[in-house]
Amino acid sequence: MLAKFIFSFNLVEKEDYCPLNLIMISEVMENKKFVIKEFSDDIHQATELIESSIRAPEGTQVLIKNKYVGINALYDRELYRGAVPYIDVKFPFVFGVESAGEVIKVGNKVTKFKKGDSVGTVKVGTAYQEYQLVNENEVITFPAVTPEHLTLSPTGVSALLALEKLAELRSGETVVISAAAGGLGHILAQLCKMRGCKVIAICGGPHKKHLLASLTCCDQIIDYKNEKLDDIIVQKYANKIDVAIDSVGRSMFDLFLKNLAPKGRLIVMGVASELSNSQFEIVSQPRVYESIYWKGASVRCFMNHLYKEDHEAARQQLFQWYEDDDLQVKVDQTIFEGIESIKDASEYLLAGKSCGKVIVKL
Repeated sequence: MLAKFIFSFNLVEKEDYCPLNLIMISEVMENKKFVIKEFSDDIHQATELIESSIRAPEGTQVLIKNKYVGINALYDRELYRGAVPYIDVKFPFVFGVESAGEVIKVGNKVTKFKKGDSVGTVKVGTAYQEYQLVNENEVITFPAVTPEHLTLSPTGVSALLALEKLAELRSGETVVISAAAGGLGHILAQLCKMRGCKVIAICGGPHKKHLLASLTCCDQIIDYKNEKLDDIIVQKYANKIDVAIDSVGRSMFDLFLKNLAPKGRLIVMGVASELSNSQFEIVSQPRVYESIYWKGASVRCFMNHLYKEDHEAARQQLFQWYEDDDLQVKVDQTIFEGIESIKDASEYLLAGKSCGKVIVKL
């Protein structure tokens, strides 16, 4: 009788066997993972790097070696603070959302992927590790494993779907974008221009202004650190902002809200200025509808995971635009390499230093 086979994925393939006893050698690979170990406001206190074993894929599982991970420092921080209400964080919790890598092994029921395929994943609680073992239905086909393709999925997807589902853009409209030199903002600016809009981009610092200028899609770039943002908006765009896209919040949100045009839309894609505090700012002023009711304007909030059924079509469109050179993707030029550098990359992004998408190479 043949001995029971124990499959491995590195030393031997399925069809290999030991001629002496027909028993395959089982290998357990060590997987480094960056995890949340406890809730804290401090990333150093909340997280740690651990190792645990990962085995060969079975059934419809796919084993991926991650090569790049995208940094979402604000969302990460809310996770390790325990402030994301719809995520049940159980310690140790691998965090990170998006990754790009290569398939190194597939289970015997996998039909969509093979060893060597370029792939990515977008799932909360998966990215910050060297290897992933996931179901094939959660794996995304990438044209190539590059930081640029990783930026387009999911950051670019968020930009495109926010414009399609919420902004209702029309050619000739005036669009104002906060944090326009970031991973999300620089894609938003280009997509708005592709739709024939007038694009007003807001950023902080000369190096960010230079990045936006290189895209040749902005009609005006305002460096709020060196220019009087409020004065410029009030003087040139009072009641003329058809679409405002804000990921900052607080005074930026207030400024955009006050200057919306009739039928204007304010799209909230983040509240970065709120998330460094223990609670949202408490304000005493008329409710939001006081500013927008008579204009027939609206405030709309975008959450990527609520449009999951639209992700694939959006992703393919973005990949095609990038391949055709219709869309530029800017990746921050600061080098972060190795899973140990995720903390540094996170702190770099939270300090407001980034230009383009912040990526860590594993």
